[in-house]
Amino acid sequence: MDSKERYLQQVKLVESYLKALNNFSLDQYVHLFTPDCVVNDPHGTAEYQGETGLRKFFAGLTDTWHFFEMRTDSVYPGGTDRLAVRWSVSGTAKNSKTAEFSGISVFQFAADKIARLDAYWHLGNMLMQIRE
Repeated sequence: MDSKERYLQQVKLVESYLKALNNFSLDQYVHLFTPDCVVNDPHGTAEYQGETGLRKFFAGLTDTWHFFEMRTDSVYPGGTDRLAVRWSVSGTAKNSKTAEFSGISVFQFAADKIARLDAYWHLGNMLMQIRE
């Protein structure tokens, strides 16, 4: 596979990742990752590992949000196995409070799966928007 094909495959994986989050589709989300994946979202908080960790992360998402829309703003290639993605989120929490926030995620790939995800965004700012 040449570098352009690899890049397009990786972008497609990120698009599938966003779709799974936006649709609250746990099975689709888990399927995108390697069995030994590591997710730091946001970086500096608890690290989620493997399918058990992915399910725990996803439960936090669905427990918090009634509506969640994550959009890609920019994509930056990082060699053969990484992409940095600048993104924005609009959401409505279960308590009807709304939030808008953005960040950058660095995806590392192994073949056609996500092996590692490090997301950089300000959790405190988002929580201040949706606190009751």
